[in-house]
Amino acid sequence: MKNFIKNRKGFTLIELVVVIAILGILAGLAIPRFMDATATARGARIVADMRTIDSAIMIYNAKTGNLPTTIAQITTDAADGTVNPTTFKLLAAWPTPPTGTAKVTASNGSEITITPTATEYGLGTGANVGRAVYGAKTIDQLLAVTTTP
Repeated sequence: MKNFIKNRKGFTLIELVVVIAILGILAGLAIPRFMDATATARGARIVADMRTIDSAIMIYNAKTGNLPTTIAQITTDAADGTVNPTTFKLLAAWPTPPTGTAKVTASNGSEITITPTATEYGLGTGANVGRAVYGAKTIDQLLAVTTTP
């Protein structure tokens, strides 16, 4: 009987249950973080796209002295990427925003959830002239944190 107990190899049922419980706890902590990662990536893409468009608008303004009035003034002309030499093109293609809810972090550290309000970016008009807009809001307006007194 002594040899039988000494030569037994493997894990006991209690050890296996403890390991499974630990893995379950770790999965419970990790899965919500991974789910938020997609929304955070969408938010980062919206912010990056709008900053890129704003930069193209500023460069266009610096080179021509005018603000662009159409998207075609700051993008390439043809699908093959050729540029019309008589105009000043800055973006190879006009970006399209991601679909789904996006999350971004504002300058004060709070998290802002952006629900899709538009299917494309545009050029601002009125008070937002010379800025990229998404759903009629500039990047500053999207990231604005309103506090209630």
